[in-house]
Amino acid sequence: MTRAAGAFAALAALTLATPAAPAAAHTALSGSTPADGAEVDTVDEVVLTFNEQLRSGQLVVQDEAEKNVHKGKVTVSGTEVKRKVRAELPAGKYTVGYRVISADGHPVTGSLTFTVTGLAAAPSATDEAAAVTPSPSATAESTEGGGTRWLMVGVGLAAGAGAGLLISMRRRRDA
Repeated sequence: MTRAAGAFAALAALTLATPAAPAAAHTALSGSTPADGAEVDTVDEVVLTFNEQLRSGQLVVQDEAEKNVHKGKVTVSGTEVKRKVRAELPAGKYTVGYRVISADGHPVTGSLTFTVTGLAAAPSATDEAAAVTPSPSATAESTEGGGTRWLMVGVGLAAGAGAGLLISMRRRRDA
């Protein structure tokens, strides 16, 4: 076996023996008010709390007919995203859709629901006028990277190439 083939085999073996680095943690929703799936009498404001600092965020609150029931601007402070909702929401199920940008630049989107059980008066014309913000997609998905998976694919390819090189070198020597 040549020195180059031996060095490559040693490098491949060392690479396979080295544990993969843990996947980098990404920003995730750690809590909300109201909580996902909660039943509440009334709601004044929706607050989402994340496990890391945020650069920016969007948050919409919609009723079952997919009409916006939030008002005012979204507030992002540290790890929290907040938005007021119209006064006295009627009983029903509501969906909160969000998209935030973490401090490291990764976007994270998702949704959660809550149910208002109390009865309230019909919304005023002022509340209707405030609810014109377009809605981002409320699908629950995260844009977490797959860096560890690609690292393992690369290690596997390197090990396969090294094994192929060793077999080829051994056959040439035996011939």
